Amino acid sequence: MNIKLAMIFVLALIVGPASWLLVNYLSADQLPVFAVISLWLNSLVILFWLIKRNQQSEPNNLEQEQIFDLQPSSQPESSELELELEAKIQERTFELNIALQELEQANQELAELNTRDELSGLYNRRYYNQKITAEFRRCKRNLTPLSLIIVDIDHFKNINDQYGHQVGDLCIETVAKHIQSYMKRISDVGCRYGGEEFCLILPDTELAGAVALAENIRQKVPVINYQEQQIAVHVSCGISCYQQEQDASPDMLFAAADKALYKAKQQGRNQVQQLAISELESQ
Repeated sequence: MNIKLAMIFVLALIVGPASWLLVNYLSADQLPVFAVISLWLNSLVILFWLIKRNQQSEPNNLEQEQIFDLQPSSQPESSELELELEAKIQERTFELNIALQELEQANQELAELNTRDELSGLYNRRYYNQKITAEFRRCKRNLTPLSLIIVDIDHFKNINDQYGHQVGDLCIETVAKHIQSYMKRISDVGCRYGGEEFCLILPDTELAGAVALAENIRQKVPVINYQEQQIAVHVSCGISCYQQEQDASPDMLFAAADKALYKAKQQGRNQVQQLAISELESQ
């Protein structure tokens, strides 16, 4: 409340009661006039006080209304910004996940290209070197056998010379698909070692099982149809089996199978021969 207004109000409070005291000393003629003046003065002070109070309260009310009007409008703007930011974050996260998936797929395709032989579709020699070492260690640790079959196409050079390299490539593709059809277990691996030579890694496989598989492959090589000609294809197989021999190694396993293959070639081809790792020194 204003100081001047307070003084007027106090004055009115003094004048009011004082006027009633003076009534007793006034004459009857003077009494109505003084009563009217006193009532008018009190009413004027009260009216003035009400006007000033109303003027002081209006700015506060107006300010509160402005604040009230601003709050609802600011909340939607803030909510819209938050929703927009969240949507952008979700969009960037989604794009990042897609990019990571594409990168992973590209890495897998690159790894596949680095381990697959383009012509035969089998694994290449690099993969063979990695796989045979890993499987040899695993079988040695688990005390399980590991068999290796080397398959070689008989008279492959004659096929190339007689029919051309196109038929030679077709011959490699045919034998590779034939070999792959016998890789029934997920642990069995077929690789193109080089040229017309293939290696089959057979974990947890005894020698007898490897011999049976090699015989099936040898006996059922399909005929190649080329320009209305049927070209017979034969293969020779050399087998060796790691059976926890002391001081054995993956290279010794391959050397034993390779010597068994050489023996099959010497004895007329189109056959399966085997050689144990322990027999390497006697050969």
